[in-house]
Amino acid sequence: MSESPHPKDDNLIKHAVVVFVVCVIAYVFLYRWDSNVRLRKGPWEVTFATDTNGTPFVGINQPAYGISNVVIRFPDCEITETNISLPTTVKFDDPLKKPPFGKLRFHDLTYQPGTVTLLLFNHEIEMIRRGLFIDRQENGWSTAKDFSLTPTNAPPPAHEARRKQSPY
Repeated sequence: MSESPHPKDDNLIKHAVVVFVVCVIAYVFLYRWDSNVRLRKGPWEVTFATDTNGTPFVGINQPAYGISNVVIRFPDCEITETNISLPTTVKFDDPLKKPPFGKLRFHDLTYQPGTVTLLLFNHEIEMIRRGLFIDRQENGWSTAKDFSLTPTNAPPPAHEARRKQSPY
């Protein structure tokens, strides 16, 4: 018998299964790699406490970047909540975590440490890799060590999403 001049028809299902298996292996590998990249630096660690005089303060740490013992004090302020136990350290690694006092204004924990913005005694405290922002004023982590914030009556305005309004 002689061979046919036409090649055999390829098995479409066989090729589809091979492509599917390669895609699943690539997805699992890339998902694990991305998960490792997102979590490897660890979260912001913020300790909420009061000193012996009852003055509230927060201590900020981020070990992977060498950020430690950054303290922000709030003299002449008092904690009105009575059902909280202090000191409490919150690791902002989960979007459901809330501070024991103050408000969580914004967080983006996709790639840790991410961005965490707190509203504490009408002061906006924002922690990002680049620096510590207090009431929208940037402080480098190398110089940020000890702050004392006086009471204020009005919080900074919230970031507004700027969208072009459609006339329709």
